[in-house]
Amino acid sequence: MLNWHRNSVCTCVTWAHSTWLHMHGSSRQCLLCSAAPWSWRYHAVLPVVCVLSLPCVEYAAVFTCPFITVEVVSNYSFLFTVSGSDSSLQPYLLMSHIDVVPAVSKEWTVDPFAGDIDDTYIWGRGAIDVKNTLLAIMEAVNGMVTSNRRPKRTFYVAFGHDEEVGGVQGAAVTASLLQQRGVHFDFILDEGMVVVEDTVIPGRLAALVGVAEKGLLTIRLSINMTGGHSSAPRAESSLSAMARAVAKLSQTPHPHHFGHGVEVDMLEQLAPYFPIARRVFISNLWLFGPLVAWLFSQKPETAAGIRTTTSVTIFNSGIKANVIPGYAEAIVNHRVNPRDSFDEVLERDRDIIDDDRIKIDLIPTVLPNHPPSPISSSKSFGFSVSAKYPPC
Repeated sequence: MLNWHRNSVCTCVTWAHSTWLHMHGSSRQCLLCSAAPWSWRYHAVLPVVCVLSLPCVEYAAVFTCPFITVEVVSNYSFLFTVSGSDSSLQPYLLMSHIDVVPAVSKEWTVDPFAGDIDDTYIWGRGAIDVKNTLLAIMEAVNGMVTSNRRPKRTFYVAFGHDEEVGGVQGAAVTASLLQQRGVHFDFILDEGMVVVEDTVIPGRLAALVGVAEKGLLTIRLSINMTGGHSSAPRAESSLSAMARAVAKLSQTPHPHHFGHGVEVDMLEQLAPYFPIARRVFISNLWLFGPLVAWLFSQKPETAAGIRTTTSVTIFNSGIKANVIPGYAEAIVNHRVNPRDSFDEVLERDRDIIDDDRIKIDLIPTVLPNHPPSPISSSKSFGFSVSAKYPPC
C-alpha cells in the first residue's frame, strides 16, 4: 500500500497525483470550491453541485469513454474502472476525496467557497485537501482518453465523499464492493505526503512518497477528587493534578525509532542530493546515526516521522470561577509509529504520568482508532512508478 493519509510515514522523493479544480472561464473561479452545501449527516462540506455537474462540464469524454465504467457509490462517491488491454496485469487504484472540512468565513480573508484565483494561489477550502489530487487524476485520465490512448494495465479511480468523517459511506462501501468482486490491487495511491522545501534537503524541494500510515490512538485522561470552594483550597485539586499529567506527557516525547524505519530508506535515496558534508553523515548512519536522529528531532515535521507523537487537544474542568472542580479530563491524540503498538504507547503514558489516580480510557472519535499499517516496500512496482522522477 502506497501513499497513505496525512499522518503518513514517508520514504524517498517525488510524487504528484490528483485534483478537481475546474476553472470557470473568465471569472477566474474554481467551480469546486464555489459549490458547497452543508451536509449535517456527515458533518463535512460536500460540493455536491460540482460533482453532479462534472460529467457535462470538463470531463464528458471520461464519462462516455467505452473502456471506462463509471459507478456512483452511496449517492455521492465515484468509482471509475478503466479497463486496460492486458487483463493479465494486476490493476492498481488511484484515490482522492470530494468532501472538505468546514470553514468559518470570518476566519478567512476571502470567501472560503468562492474559489477565487489570483496570480499565485487558488483560494478556497479544499484547494490543497484534497481537490488538487482530484484534478490531477481527472486531467490525466481525460488527457489519455482525448488522445485516443488506452492503458495496457487496468486501473481504478475512487473518489469518496465523506473522508473527513471517516469514510464510512464512501471509501468503506467502495472497498466492500471491490472485495465482493474479488478485485486485488498491485498498489494503491492515495492522499499522502507533501512537497517540502528546506525541510529534508537544505534549500531544495522534495516530494515525499508515503509508504505506511501511522496508527491513530485517542485516549481520555480523567480524575475524580474532592471539590470545594475557592476560599478554602486544598494543596491539590483534580484540575492541578490533570494539568501536571498533561504537562508531563507534552514534555516527554516517546522514544524515536530512527534507524529502524523507513527514514533510512528515504535518506539513502536522497543522499545524492544533499551537500557533500551532510552526504558523509547520511551515507554512514552506522556511525553517525545518533547525530542524524538528533537533527531529525529539531523540527516538528521530521521529528514526527521517527516517533509516536503526543498531542493534548482538549482539556475540560470546572464550572464556575469560585468552585474548585472535583472532576477533570483531557483528550490526548497519539499518532502511533509503525514500530510501536497500542499497548506499548499506553504503558509509556502510564509510566510518564506516574499517577494511579489518573484513569486512561480509549475513546471513539469521528476517526476511529486504528493500529499502524504495514510498511510498503520501496522495491515494489507501485513505489517505482510513484518515485519515477528525481527531486527538484
